[in-house]
Amino acid sequence: MTLQRSLLLGLLALGLVVILALALRSERVLVNGLPPRIVVNSQAEAQEMAGALAVGVLGTGSMAPYIPNALNGADPLKTIAAYAVVNTNLTYKDITPGALVIYSINYVKGSNTMHQAALLDASGWIMTGLGNKEYENRVRVTSDNFVGIVSRVYVWKP
Repeated sequence: MTLQRSLLLGLLALGLVVILALALRSERVLVNGLPPRIVVNSQAEAQEMAGALAVGVLGTGSMAPYIPNALNGADPLKTIAAYAVVNTNLTYKDITPGALVIYSINYVKGSNTMHQAALLDASGWIMTGLGNKEYENRVRVTSDNFVGIVSRVYVWKP
């Protein structure tokens, strides 16, 4: 093998190692630091503990296993599977990678979404559901659709 070919293969191997290291670091950022997930006995108990300002989170599966899916037979677009409490002291500018954020979306009227902040670009924050294989690319979180940063979540036993 020539010296050029050896150098090229070495650079390619180094590049792959760097890419894998960055991917693992990004994944850890997105999983570490989630707000507390408090498991209680019933939906009523969760709602009471979360308080009047809590936001209902639908059981669509996008945040599984952190937020459970709606039970079999229940409509996941109408079934609340958790209650999220928003930190009222934090603003859009306080979003960091890995933060769980509640935001409004135009394509589901009257509904909010809770996903995890992944990356800030010129259009706003790109979000991802923990249970999704891909980032949410249709909507960016901006100061206009920002609702709040989640401080804790209440779920209940099925």
